[in-house]
Formats: sequence, C-alpha cells, structure tokens
Amino acid sequence: MGSARPGKMKPATMAVLAAKCVAICAAVLVAMCLPASAWAHFDGRVNVRVVHFTYDAAGMTAYYRVSLAPLGQAPYVVSRKESGQWFHYVDTAAVDPLAAARVLAAAHTVSVAGRAVAPRVLAAAVHVKGSVPPFATPAQARAAAGAPTPLPAQMPDIGDVVLDTAIAYPGVRPAAFRFAGTLAPGTLSDAPLNTILLSHRAGTTDQYRMDGAAIDVNPPPWLSAWQFIRAGAAHILEGFDHLLLVVCLVAADLRARAIALRITAFSVGHACSIAASFYGLLPDRPWLIPGVELLIALSVLGTALLMMGRRQHGGAPALTFVVGLVHGCGLAVGLRELLSDTGPNVAASLVSFNVGVEAGQLLVGAAVWLLLAGARRAVPGQDGRVRRCVALGVAMVSLVWVAERMAPVWDALQTGLA
Repeated sequence: MGSARPGKMKPATMAVLAAKCVAICAAVLVAMCLPASAWAHFDGRVNVRVVHFTYDAAGMTAYYRVSLAPLGQAPYVVSRKESGQWFHYVDTAAVDPLAAARVLAAAHTVSVAGRAVAPRVLAAAVHVKGSVPPFATPAQARAAAGAPTPLPAQMPDIGDVVLDTAIAYPGVRPAAFRFAGTLAPGTLSDAPLNTILLSHRAGTTDQYRMDGAAIDVNPPPWLSAWQFIRAGAAHILEGFDHLLLVVCLVAADLRARAIALRITAFSVGHACSIAASFYGLLPDRPWLIPGVELLIALSVLGTALLMMGRRQHGGAPALTFVVGLVHGCGLAVGLRELLSDTGPNVAASLVSFNVGVEAGQLLVGAAVWLLLAGARRAVPGQDGRVRRCVALGVAMVSLVWVAERMAPVWDALQTGLA
C-alpha cells in the first residue's frame, strides 16, 4: 500500500486552505475598508451650505449661506499651530464679503440644457456665531445677505463664521436646471459639508439634499425617478452589512430555485418595511436606529452561523422574510430622511427607490453566484468547505459590528428611560 509523501498536500486540501486564507483576508480587508463612522462617533461639527432659489421675470436669484471653511485659504485666514495641532481663525478686519462671494460664485455652476449661466454677485455679508440672522425663508435670506452684522475684534474660529450672499443667474426659469459645486472642507476643516437646497416656485417649496458634486433641481418625473433608482442601488452597494447578508443568501445554497425563494422573500420583507416607514408605522424612538443596526448585525451573524453547517442551508423563506423586514427597516430610515429632503414626485420616488434597491441586490447576488460557481468548477466536491470558509469570514466581520453597535443601543435606551 502506498502512502502520501510527507511534506506534500493533496490539491483539494491546498485549495481548501487557500480558500480559508482568502476568506480571512477578505474579512480583514472589509473591516479595514469600513467607513470611519462605523468605528468612531461623529463629533457634532458640521459645515453648512443652504441655498434658496427664487424666480422672477429677470431670472433666478440664489441666496447662499455657506460656512467659510470650505471656501479654502484666503487673505483673511490666519493659521496657528497650538499644542501640536493647527487651528484656523478669521481676521474679521481683513474680510471682504464681496470678494468671498465671488469665490463662492466661481465654485458653483448653474446650467440649463447643458449651458452654464454666468453668475452675478448682488450682495454679501459675513456673520459670526452669536449674531447670525435667520435664514429659513427667502425674505430672511435676502435680509441676511444685505445686512452685515458687527464683527468682533477678536478673531473667531473659522468654523464659527458663515457667508451669506445673493447671486443672480439671468434667464433661468422655474424649470429643470443642474446645480453643481466644487466646495469641500479641505485643509481648513475636517467636518463634513451638509447641503440643503430649496426651490421656491408656484407658491410651493421643494427641498433637496445634495450629497454629491451635482444635482438636478426641479426635475421632470422621469429624472426624479432615475435619481431615486440610483439612490436605492447606492444604499445596497454602500451598505457593507447588507452586502454580506446577500452574499450569505446566495452562498448558503447555490440551487437556482432556492436562491429565487430566498431573494423573493427577502425583497418582500424589504418592501413591507419601507412601506411601513413611508406611512408612519415605524416608531419614532431614540432606540429605533441603533436597535435596527444591531439587529442587522445579528441577522448577518446568525445567517453566517447557519452556513457553517455541513449541509446547504439557506433558511426557510419565512425566516428570510423576517430578516428582510429587519434590513428593510434600516433602509426605510434612510429613505425617510431622503424623502424629507427631496423635491416633488414623492410617490414615484418611493417606487423608484425600491426598484433601485432590488437592482443593486440582484447585481450583487449575480456576482456572488458567478464567483462561487467558478470556485465549484475549480475545486470540485468542496462546496461545503468553501461555503464554511465564506461563512467564517462573514461571521468575523459581523461579530465586530455586533460588539460596536451594542453601546449605542444601551445609550439610546438610557436616554429614552431618563
């Protein structure tokens, strides 16, 4: 009888070992690539950009309120190194509001049918925390841009200073146009830039949240629908916990019928949660968001543990439906925030968002199925071991999520009981 030579591995054993290494490395890489917000709490600082769009016979006037830091280095910025850190202050005596407004106008583009409209600065004023006028309506914005307030002699921190300005865009009508900006906090501030746009037309106000470099304002229904399809797909593709759950749903059992049942049940659960949020059926409590985030992490962990069994186990459709409800609640919270900061065509936006969610989910599921089908051909007869390697990587990452999401839930419960 022959025996295997010492020091040599069978090809199948080497393949399984390689798969385990890949799974562990993937888990580490996913953990390293998580957004910073997953590891540290936001410190509360923020740069703002609020823009009111108003229309008249001459065209459009945009009233901007922007934190000074995103405008970048300027003659009025004084930087000092204190205790080993750089701090940036504003020399109020050197501030020229109109010059700062021209920099602001150059950093933004309003285009109609692909053609940029030349801006013209009408008025500008700088305000410091403690004497910042209201900016909630076009009338208040107009007054804030045209009425400078006294500036303190002592140099304030740049994060406490805002620029209010009125900029005219001749010929722009209350119809669709594209608004783009290149502002970024840059070296003067590490706080994020939050943008709200308000378009006032025909006696109504449409509100938009601008997360990227450009957005279509006053869009037709088809364009509004496309924006929400993209937003729904982005919620899936940017949500690492959701991505790993889809990986588990596909990897648990590669049979087409089983995958179809799980994805369908998961999608129905999604849709139910999003509809419940839209109709105000989800509780508005401090523990909701952190609680849902913890349940999502636990659902990913539980699915991974089920996958570690020696047999294919995708979970019953009813269980997958419940998991879909949980993950849908997480998406529903994001959708509720998105719908509260969007323009018209809300019903179409809701449907379009769901279409985008499912499109992103199917894209990820198809990619995972193709990868695992390739692995099945490369390593015949090792489906169970490959599946358990994937489950191990998913479980490692989800354990980290569970650990970090427990503290916010406890804090929220204490706040609710206080």
